Amino acid sequence: MRAGKLGWWAAVLVLGLGVAVVCFREPPGGDSSSSPHVRAAETERARARFAPLLAPHAEGSLRITGVVRDARGPVTGVQVSASRVDADTLSERPCPQQPSDHRHASPWLHHGNCCFVEMASGFARWVEAREGEAPVFAQTLTADDGMFVLEGLPAGAFTLWALGDTGATVRPGIPAGSDGVTLLLEPGFFFSGRVVEELTRAPVPGAQVTMIHEDGSRFFDALTDAQGRFRAGPLPAGRYLKVASAKGWRTKAFDDDVWRDADTDVTLELQRRTWLEGLVLTPEGLPASGLDVHLRPTKEGGDTSSTRTDAHGRFVFEEVSVAPQELWTQARDGTTHGEAWVTPPGNVVLRMKPSWSMEGTVRDEQHRPLAGVRLRVSSHRLGGQPPPATLTDAAGRYRLGLLLNPAINLELMREHYIDRLEPVSLGKAHEGPWDFTLTRAQQFEGRVVDTEGLPLAGAQVTLDMTHDVPERLFRSHFPEDGIAESDETGHFFVDSERKGSGRVLVTARGFRSVLLPVEVPSTGVRVVMSRGASVSGGVLDATGRPLSNAQVWLWNTAPLSGDAHITDVDAQGAFSLGGLEAGHYVVEARLRSPGIERAVSQPLDLEERTQATVSLRFQEGRTVRGMTVDSAGQPVPAVRIQACLLQEDVPAWQTDAPDCLSSAEGGILSGPDGRFVFKHLTAPAYRLIAWKEGEAFAPSRSRGGTPDTTALLVTTGQEDVRLVLERRPRLRGQVVSDNGTPLSCEVRERSPWVHAPDGAFEIPLPEDGPTSIQVRSKGFLDLQRDLVVSPGRDIYLGTLRMSRGRTVRFRVLDEVTRAPLAGVSVAIAPSFETRTPHGHALPSHYGNLDAEGGIALEGVPFESASFFVSVFTNAETEKDVALDATQESVTLRVPGPER
Repeated sequence: MRAGKLGWWAAVLVLGLGVAVVCFREPPGGDSSSSPHVRAAETERARARFAPLLAPHAEGSLRITGVVRDARGPVTGVQVSASRVDADTLSERPCPQQPSDHRHASPWLHHGNCCFVEMASGFARWVEAREGEAPVFAQTLTADDGMFVLEGLPAGAFTLWALGDTGATVRPGIPAGSDGVTLLLEPGFFFSGRVVEELTRAPVPGAQVTMIHEDGSRFFDALTDAQGRFRAGPLPAGRYLKVASAKGWRTKAFDDDVWRDADTDVTLELQRRTWLEGLVLTPEGLPASGLDVHLRPTKEGGDTSSTRTDAHGRFVFEEVSVAPQELWTQARDGTTHGEAWVTPPGNVVLRMKPSWSMEGTVRDEQHRPLAGVRLRVSSHRLGGQPPPATLTDAAGRYRLGLLLNPAINLELMREHYIDRLEPVSLGKAHEGPWDFTLTRAQQFEGRVVDTEGLPLAGAQVTLDMTHDVPERLFRSHFPEDGIAESDETGHFFVDSERKGSGRVLVTARGFRSVLLPVEVPSTGVRVVMSRGASVSGGVLDATGRPLSNAQVWLWNTAPLSGDAHITDVDAQGAFSLGGLEAGHYVVEARLRSPGIERAVSQPLDLEERTQATVSLRFQEGRTVRGMTVDSAGQPVPAVRIQACLLQEDVPAWQTDAPDCLSSAEGGILSGPDGRFVFKHLTAPAYRLIAWKEGEAFAPSRSRGGTPDTTALLVTTGQEDVRLVLERRPRLRGQVVSDNGTPLSCEVRERSPWVHAPDGAFEIPLPEDGPTSIQVRSKGFLDLQRDLVVSPGRDIYLGTLRMSRGRTVRFRVLDEVTRAPLAGVSVAIAPSFETRTPHGHALPSHYGNLDAEGGIALEGVPFESASFFVSVFTNAETEKDVALDATQESVTLRVPGPER
């Protein structure tokens, strides 16, 4: 069979439907119309929707044959492809904290996404550049009898993908050369949502959203429509990384730990790209040329951007995110530095400040110099760089430079000595040198060996000198007086500030923990560790296929046994836990999917040094179908529904039960006709909760179960439910300016802000009780109204008149030269009360003075007010400023940086 060239889903907007759908890419030169397996319904208009398929990655002499079926029989026109991951695919790239050549380095995915924050910007870059996708080696379309042939394959195992209009499936581990492979087409799910601007929540049209199947590293693309909406599918079940990008916006990766097998709707927030320019001045106020200037987002990770000042000290960043950022620079010799916190776009002035330094000697209690003492500043660091640190030399001397502030917290650390934290104030009465004395620690020393007497390297030894923790909980809640790790010979040293009786906890991977009473100081302590019992096995779905995204919990059912042992399964669904005590356990596998956290468990008795093997297979469970309707019985679409275990059904051994919280984007989603389906329900009863913005769930009016105050209880045999949502009360009003004209503004009762371009707003309210709203508009004073909501009753506030505020410009000059202190940091805050006599809140501000030494404070009411101004030169200068009801400028004179 010749490989078909027809693409699967489109990556363009479907006009009239207002959605975008997923696509694959086609090899250049392909002619899909020549394929005998293209559906007859493929018209010229439909053909234009299809994007090209991925070009095959390599050629070989082997093939895979088979058939694609669904519940009704063979399916024609399904795209079938073969791919496999390699070291360059996203799912196989190791966490950054692991050495890339370490033989135990694991892909980021199998760390439970523990390093996603560190890797998020890298994922965004790779996906934007179309890197990291699993290469496709062959692809075709199924014939009229559902048969397919994948040809030209090299040796090895492949992941097969079947992607059709009515369903999808993925099957890993199929060897090249296999015949008669059956791919069962499953319903799949649709991934939909919207892309919005982070601050205003305005839609971002034309954005590309890429969904990456984490295990298989396959990319699925969609485009947003004019309302910022996208829709992709049907997609095969799995866990997905999302990346959103658009021209003029910062590309961003999004992640969660949910196994997707039901329709999903998400909101992805992007930050607009803009410009930031500025000027760097020396401490004397002269342009500083040739300096590297750096910019980094202050939250959510993100890459650092860098540029260089020109001959006039100016710099520009042409494409940066509209988000809070840290801006900094420092002289190459480390003697001066400058920093600011900014939100682009804008123009900022950085005035360099001298960097502080200190020097001295560290000695022991006998006044002998100590070499190798590590001194480190534990306070603010510049641009997220490592904190300033140094080591003492053979004479105990040190010099510590690039200190940003004169007030620091200094850590002094040396093996076998008690750590010291010393607050230091530089540049005041004490000019230095700064000398310190370290006290020798009490020593706890010994070796860790196994039962054969062989040394154990890498065992963690934790010492505690308290006795107020129950012994069984000691292992998971162990106070730390000193921690060490055994070396290649099993040898360890633990330093303690105290002496006397204590306890030591020794842990090592694959060995039973050891808890011993000890006396400190002690030497020659021998700790013998036993491998204990172990358990290994696999996790399967209801059809017997391995599950790669489950989490395994091993519970010791003895009282006060502490936390469970937790591990993730690997790509083949396998897991292993060792170093266990003898006892009665329950081994449990969990899988988070939309609307429900599924679990399967099995009791397990472990004896000393036994190796148990278990297989955990999720049950198919029962299905509950239903509709979300309004009080008149009409369908309500896009309602989120969650199924929760009853509290009394949570097993006693389970101290950390699956949660059941309604969240903005959790739960399964009811369709356009209000219908929803819950599969894989295995417990006798579940509580169904439902929520949607602007609606209130009414269990008492719902059918198909037993209502309580917040949920509908559905038990075995109840398979058809109606969940009723009632319209929540609305708050309406009209915002006008002080001259009575409609005023563009933003309103919120709770986050997020709702934009009202003509001042007219309507927002949903909580069901009942007290609440308040806020109204804001640039150039006007913020407005707040307190409300009491009654069930079922709308509130009309009428006309809300906003008062104009004034902008007061503060100008700061050198008290001697009268020169403006351009680039110096200034903080302005209300002096005492945060509100004026008429109840208006006073604003505050922190930032750098501009080139004229000025800074603008917006939103000041036309009333008398007083402020507290702090000017940060070499030392902080504080000023009280009183403003009359009309004043719009004030000049302050403070000591210059050189004084």
